[in-house]
Amino acid sequence: MSYSTPPGAPGNPGPYGAPVQQQGWHQPSPPPPPGNPGGGKGLKRVVIGLLVLAVVAVFAVGGLALYKAAGGGSLPGAQGGGDEEQQIMSSDEVETLLNGRTAALKGGEEDEFLEPFVGAAKEKQRKIFQNLRKIPFAESKYMVLKQTGDGSDEWGSDVKLTLDVAFVHQIKGVDVRPVSEWYRWTVEKESESAEASISEVGGSPGAAALANAVYYPAPWDLYDDMYVKRQAHTITISARKNAVDADRFAPIVEASAKKDLELWGTNTSPVSNTPEGFLVVLEPDRKTYTKLYNNDGDDLGWDAGESVPMPAFDAGNSGGEDQLQYGGARIKMDTSTSRFTSSAWQAGVADISRHEIAHALVQPQDPGAYGNDEKTSIRAWVVEGFAEYVSYRFDRAQGEERVRRDLAGEEFSGQLPGQDFEVEYSSVGANYALSYLAMRFIAEKGGEEAFFEFVVAHYRTPTQLDQQLQQAVGMNEREFQAAWAQYVRSNI
Repeated sequence: MSYSTPPGAPGNPGPYGAPVQQQGWHQPSPPPPPGNPGGGKGLKRVVIGLLVLAVVAVFAVGGLALYKAAGGGSLPGAQGGGDEEQQIMSSDEVETLLNGRTAALKGGEEDEFLEPFVGAAKEKQRKIFQNLRKIPFAESKYMVLKQTGDGSDEWGSDVKLTLDVAFVHQIKGVDVRPVSEWYRWTVEKESESAEASISEVGGSPGAAALANAVYYPAPWDLYDDMYVKRQAHTITISARKNAVDADRFAPIVEASAKKDLELWGTNTSPVSNTPEGFLVVLEPDRKTYTKLYNNDGDDLGWDAGESVPMPAFDAGNSGGEDQLQYGGARIKMDTSTSRFTSSAWQAGVADISRHEIAHALVQPQDPGAYGNDEKTSIRAWVVEGFAEYVSYRFDRAQGEERVRRDLAGEEFSGQLPGQDFEVEYSSVGANYALSYLAMRFIAEKGGEEAFFEFVVAHYRTPTQLDQQLQQAVGMNEREFQAAWAQYVRSNI
């Protein structure tokens, strides 16, 4: 899911916009001005689109589990073929292709890695190999998700098959479990005695026909020369041509991560599966930014950043009840937006960084068992209110100014924002401001430790909101909403 940010005026970075059911969280640049009907349509489109992704995540998190659930075919094996056809490419050869790329990547053997690739695919893979070697992987391997074609031919020559391949990887300190990106390889072999070659590589068409469920392309696929700045809590990535700007922004991203982690650690008992660091991609070109982790995604036109949840590979397929549904998150930011270009860019970069990192920090607690039902989903006001609270925790004055501006002229109904931020209140900013005030109210009434315990508990079991509010502030849901409404009226 994605959540976005309606921005403020230049030099005054604004809040965060419209949520949907947990699948990545956007931060927007400015939506259309008041009175422009296009803004509502854009927001509704992201809500509907991300709800579709949420549905996919329910039954399809992970690699093998997704293909099995979607009826995507078996792992390498025959599909079709007659008694008289000759086997030209065996399943052992397919396995060797993948295992060879895995070993070569781990060993840094570029020539070995590139050996089966031919034509344009070879040069593209050379750049990808060089980019991947800049990332500190705890694990990296290639696995077949699906094979189309059985490697046999009636005439004993010229076979071609396609492999949907998962690049299963875990980045040290960033991912709490391995995640995956999905490729499609076209593999050819001229005869039984010839060597198999890989002639085409691209993103997999996707699970259940949704290309944006495969988390392709990653920055290592898009950049000819990927610049990587590694710091204690962050890995900041950009194209080499944008390295100067990345170096300027990266210390603020790092400081934001450090603050978020310290705040989390101070107010929580050790929480299992807490990330130690974060991967952040900084990209000024809008088309490239939009493609990152979502090859066929529409450009919403107003989001400035996103924390994209990465499903744990093969989650839910082993039968264990304690399997994590998310292994981590990937953060991307559009550095052409005002948060990065205004005279107050330091505050803008810190604001968006703290917000997106907060989403990524709590992401592994999401069980993935949500839907469209208000009563079973992780509440949007908790998701966005938490990220807003963490950001403004280090700049209370900015938060209060944002609330005043975003609620100016808004008719307050006393209702908490719903799952579709467009329904209850007329502006995205108003929904973010009210979500922030809800979470600030919990922290002020119950204490900050109780606030963090509430967030973790609600992410893990969103069906128990009433009990969680009782624990945090001594009120049931109805009582909480009434008390919060009075709190809002006293603060606007």
